[in-house]
Amino acid sequence: MSGLGVLGRYVALPAGVALGGVTAAMALARRSRPLHPRGVVVPVRVVVPDDVPELGSVGRAGTREAVARVSRAVGLPDRLPDIQGLAVRWYDDDGVPADLLLSSTGTSLPTRFCLTWRRRPLAGPMTTLLPYTGRTGPVLLGAWPSSAPRPGGTATLDLAWARPLGPWQVFGRLDVLRPLEASGESPIRFEPAGNAPRGLPLEPWVASLRHYAYRWARAAYRT
Repeated sequence: MSGLGVLGRYVALPAGVALGGVTAAMALARRSRPLHPRGVVVPVRVVVPDDVPELGSVGRAGTREAVARVSRAVGLPDRLPDIQGLAVRWYDDDGVPADLLLSSTGTSLPTRFCLTWRRRPLAGPMTTLLPYTGRTGPVLLGAWPSSAPRPGGTATLDLAWARPLGPWQVFGRLDVLRPLEASGESPIRFEPAGNAPRGLPLEPWVASLRHYAYRWARAAYRT
C-alpha cells in the first residue's frame, strides 16, 4: 500500500464523518443539494486512441457518447469565483453507467490535491483530486482545455492520468458538443463510488471518506 493509502486509511473514517456533518448541515440550511446545487448538462464525446490498461474501462480505445454536468460547487453567482465541477457519465456495452467527477485544481505538486476557485467553467485544469485504484497502484485523472473554445462555444479537453506524485500522461480527449449557454439542467444524479468505472474503483479510503458526505447530505435535503 502506498504512503498516501496508509495515511488515508487512518484519517478517512473520522474525516468522512466530519465532512458528512458539514454537508448535511448545508443541505438542511438550503433545502437542496449542499454542493453543486445548480448545473447544466451537455452532450460530450470521449475519444481514446489507444488502450491504456491501467485505467480499466476509462482507458479502453474507442469513441463513446456521454453526457457531462458542469456546475459550481458552492453555487455562488456567476460573477464570483467558485470551485468548478465537471461530472461525466457514459454507459458500458451492457448498459452499466460509469461516472467520473472532477473539480478545478492545479496539476503540479501539491496543487493537484488543492481545490481552486475560478469564474469560468472549463477554463483550466480539473482533476479527480483523490485517487482511483489502477491495475498497479493509485492513479489520478484530469482534464484541461486543449485549445480555446471553438466558434459557437463548444470546446475540447485533453484527458490525462498520473500517479499521485508522477507526471501527467495525455490518453484521450473530451469534446463538448454544445455550448453551455444553450444547455439545460437534468435530474441525473452522479454516483462517484457506486458507478466507478469498471476496472477503476476508488481507493478504499476515498470511498470511505465520501460515504457519509453523500449519504447524510441526501437524507438531509430530502427531509
